[in-house]
Amino acid sequence: MWLRYGVDVNNTLVVIEDTRSGKTNLGCPYCGSRLIAKKGRVKQHHFAHNDETCRMVIKREPHTLPTLPLYDSFDIFLTGKELEQLNKLWYRHKSHNNGIHSLELMPAFTRENLVRYNQHLNSGGGSGAYQFTDLGKIPVGALSLSRFNFIQEPLILQKLTQLEAAVFSNQGMVLPEPELSFCLTDLRIYGAQLRKILLSTLYYLEIQADGQILHKIGVTTRLISKRIAEIQRDLRVHFQKVAIKVLGTWTERGNVEKYFKYRYSDFNYPIGSLTEYFRFVNPEDAQAVKRDLQQMKPKVLSQVEQYIVCDSLSVNHGINP
Repeated sequence: MWLRYGVDVNNTLVVIEDTRSGKTNLGCPYCGSRLIAKKGRVKQHHFAHNDETCRMVIKREPHTLPTLPLYDSFDIFLTGKELEQLNKLWYRHKSHNNGIHSLELMPAFTRENLVRYNQHLNSGGGSGAYQFTDLGKIPVGALSLSRFNFIQEPLILQKLTQLEAAVFSNQGMVLPEPELSFCLTDLRIYGAQLRKILLSTLYYLEIQADGQILHKIGVTTRLISKRIAEIQRDLRVHFQKVAIKVLGTWTERGNVEKYFKYRYSDFNYPIGSLTEYFRFVNPEDAQAVKRDLQQMKPKVLSQVEQYIVCDSLSVNHGINP
């Protein structure tokens, strides 16, 4: 379900959001086979092959996929059982404000650097215990948005470097075909995803709808006024009176939207098919969420990110934009 880009007749990448559900005229970026756009309400929107899925798409380990780290998924490659245990440890640790005993840990927690040993903590069985790292707080939705940016951004650029390096062999030579084509396609897809989030503005809205106070998170690459006009039109199908107030916008912060939804999923308030709305019964919760967003520092693009925004990655590697 990770393939979110197809290619048109001009070999231009087309993202799943810009296609209609069903059979398309797009081809797989790896093998060229025709694609079907899967855009249901349960699973993440993605492309599937019209015929047999090519091995470049299906036979890959999750960590090798050209997807942005901590963007679509926040389980950090944990199994369902491991994620359940991690959540239990978090709530127990948070409630008692003490360390975690080594017997409570699964191997994945230390392997993925989700916990670290602290000799000054007490787990109730002597000195020394484990505590959650910032990375470990992400799967349980406990890390602030500001700290999330601090953790995610280096991982995104690190993976970009890895994909660029994969184009060359151990001897420093450019790979032969078809390995080169495969690696360049990975790099091209990754660059497109990165460019998309860097060109996006995150917005946070307060909405008064027939006496209810709702909030909405989202991203847009257009003027916020145009996006608000669309939101007004969507909500008037469900409410008679709608008033929208912009609480904040953050340019080049498209990376945060999905983690926000994950972190505050308990407050999600679907309105028909509209799913990006939130309802905070307790005003203190609403204020805490607002502070979480406002504490994010303005995004400062690195030189590499500036190249990505200008689509220089495609030019540097001889890839069609």
